[in-house]
Amino acid sequence: MSMTPDARRAAARRAAAARWIRKRFGSSSFRDLGLPGGELVDRGLADLAAGHVTGESLLVSVAAPRLRREGIPVPPAFDHPEDRLYDRMVEHHGALAHARYGALLRQAVSFANACRGARVDRGRRAP
Repeated sequence: MSMTPDARRAAARRAAAARWIRKRFGSSSFRDLGLPGGELVDRGLADLAAGHVTGESLLVSVAAPRLRREGIPVPPAFDHPEDRLYDRMVEHHGALAHARYGALLRQAVSFANACRGARVDRGRRAP
């Protein structure tokens, strides 16, 4: 069974991101590093690379500028991710949407803060 061109591109992006993350952080998975929210970011990066709109990919899109500053190779982000993520929270969590949305954003900030200390290439200039 052959892959579609889009599936091949998504797989190549995921593999390139995993290599980049391994080089910068010493592991190809943030979950394996035990970073707070690492599992969400791993799923979000994979979904974003594949072009799938999920809560995780929207969260990574919201946090993309900060994640990039911390050395994480984030694929091109979705447009209007804040609004789209909040709308998704309303669909799934109703009256608790605002609290859930805020909790996700705090997780993304905690993750980015933890990345700063987890980088193994700190002090070296990124290529």
